[in-house]
Amino acid sequence: MYEMCTGLDEPGTTFVWHVKAKNGTVALCGVPLEPTATEPAETDRHCPSCMLSFGRLVDQRG
Repeated sequence: MYEMCTGLDEPGTTFVWHVKAKNGTVALCGVPLEPTATEPAETDRHCPSCMLSFGRLVDQRG
């Protein structure tokens, strides 16, 4: 199972949606995701690397 969560992009300048394993702490792109006590940042941007990796995982499952 995978879930979406917000975190900084790879340069660390903008919040984006990442994909991670349900109980994971690292996004599919390799960015460490820190749990936050506050509400996640609002964004409509997605991490391209996470989306590409997730697409490949879905394709492999058929």
